Amino acid sequence: MRKSLIAGALALAAVASSTVGANAASSTPPAAAPSKVYVIHGLPLDNAGTKVDVYAGAATGAVGDAGILANDFTFKSVAGPVSLAPASYKVYVAKPTASDDGKLSADEVIFSKVLKVPSGLNLSAVASFNAKGNPTINVFKNDVSKVPAGGGRISIRHAAAAPPVKVSLGYYPFNRQFGFFTHNYGPVANGQQGDVVTAAGPYDVGVRLASSGALVASIPRFPLMARRLTTVYAVGKPGSSFGFIVAKIGL
Repeated sequence: MRKSLIAGALALAAVASSTVGANAASSTPPAAAPSKVYVIHGLPLDNAGTKVDVYAGAATGAVGDAGILANDFTFKSVAGPVSLAPASYKVYVAKPTASDDGKLSADEVIFSKVLKVPSGLNLSAVASFNAKGNPTINVFKNDVSKVPAGGGRISIRHAAAAPPVKVSLGYYPFNRQFGFFTHNYGPVANGQQGDVVTAAGPYDVGVRLASSGALVASIPRFPLMARRLTTVYAVGKPGSSFGFIVAKIGL
């Protein structure tokens, strides 16, 4: 899969460079900095660990010209980062057989979305559901700026078929005796994130519906590491496939 990501990134960089080159004036400006992009599979379309192929190409290009980014990508997998030149790309989530003949066709596409990659950012693109339960791709910004010594950053990201939620972080075990060791954040709606810089250590994490306060899910004694961005994605559908994907990035 890593080879697929590298090959896809090189192909997309070439597409972006040729697009920029075709539109450039006689005086060539400095090249814009690429962005680092992680690819995350948060789309449980079946009960068998949904495998998909992920392709991307020029936003206005033909389906068959798209290059593969991930082959047989399974639910809750994280890959990357890949380095992408700033441009608009059309990303295709396709059936896992799409790459068998080496070329994507329209009848193999499950869904697609045009994403604009800006310059010089660190991003995560997550195949997931929107609030109504339809497949989409949510893009979240990874804040990789430095944090104080002994601290870490946690980013709670809403990519589930659910209404807005609130998140509680309780510093374990003191939170279980003293309420002031628990802090509440939100509400966070689908496609949004909440970032918190706090001391490293174990936390009781709770996710509640913003409207009623009903507990949707919890993660007891969740470890937050120092000098890491810990991203927690809420994915799936409550009552069936709801769950979390955790990924960590060094700061």
